[in-house]
Amino acid sequence: MEASHIARERIEPENRVRDIRSDENKVTIEWGDGHQSEFHTVWLRDNCSCEDCGDHSGGHRFFELNMLPERLANETTAEEGFIKICWEEDGHITLFDSAWLRNHCYSDQERNHRRQKPILWDASFINHLPSVTYASALQSDSQLLRVYDAVRTYGICLLKEVPKTPEATEEIASLLSFVRETHYGRVFEIISTPNPEVIANAPVPLRPHTDENFREPPPGIMIFHSIKASEDGGGKSVMTDGFKLAEDFKQQYPDEYALLASVPIPHRRFIEKVGLRAEAPVIGLDYFGNICEFRLNERTMGPIDLPHALIEPVYRALAKIFSLSYDSQYHLSYLLKDGEALVFDNARVLHARTGFNGNRHVRLTHVGSDEFYSRWRRLRYKLHGDINLI
Repeated sequence: MEASHIARERIEPENRVRDIRSDENKVTIEWGDGHQSEFHTVWLRDNCSCEDCGDHSGGHRFFELNMLPERLANETTAEEGFIKICWEEDGHITLFDSAWLRNHCYSDQERNHRRQKPILWDASFINHLPSVTYASALQSDSQLLRVYDAVRTYGICLLKEVPKTPEATEEIASLLSFVRETHYGRVFEIISTPNPEVIANAPVPLRPHTDENFREPPPGIMIFHSIKASEDGGGKSVMTDGFKLAEDFKQQYPDEYALLASVPIPHRRFIEKVGLRAEAPVIGLDYFGNICEFRLNERTMGPIDLPHALIEPVYRALAKIFSLSYDSQYHLSYLLKDGEALVFDNARVLHARTGFNGNRHVRLTHVGSDEFYSRWRRLRYKLHGDINLI
């Protein structure tokens, strides 16, 4: 018999068991720091990952919920570093690492404690923009983790001293995740050209927006790699924290916030060989009401397709959120130098650009956010043993 989750060599005080009680419906544990957890017996039986039951995390699952007995009577005891449950119906034994169990307590207090809240920012964040040299990220796991942590916490990180070569763009991408190829290819060249098909290649200023909301899902993590900055000092990147916008919008316009968090806004791109359409609320919320996504782009919005009574209220709400997003108090303005790259989360951070008259060359690529955050979790676990991310 193997433990459901491997115990750690050192048991922290908060993971020590002070008292434990059980009945058919729940197991109640009082921990060394006084916190009390209640685990439903059905949850505990489902999360047994011994050899016979199989482990959810690897997709090896042999115990199925339709196998649950009608009664889940049990005898639960605490051993050094483990919780041992003997299921009376069939004699099965489940062992839990106490640290794993504590880190998966689903009380409101523990869930709120575990949740890594994003740190919101505005224009003044320019003085605190996280940055990491590219060479150090390549050579050191701890420096690479700084990049992941910055994007996770703030939605953005600056890479310095990146090679000024086209090949380096995909090298950055492969360091962080996998390139997501689109109809633009693996990399999109942002170079000023006459009569461009997309406005990104015109030397004009662009309003803050999230990219490609007409895809489902939209691009996750974006990388702007500067090969050559405009000689006139124009073409500055203007970055905006969409989560900060949403928070302020909620305080100022609660009714409009609720509307834009619930109604779908369509976006489309219909050009040669491309017919893309997707729709989602501007403000994406999780089950608990926490913001998890922000989609806003006035240039790609399609005709709104909602019940008659919602058309005018939605337009009024959109006008207000766009006005807020265009307010310079939220705009972090930074001129990417030759050999620098911005890495940012397109599900949170809006980007814009000032106009320019020089020769500017930026290469843009997207990488998958699922792989990006997968690598972040593995690195956090490797360096810090963060089992609450598993």
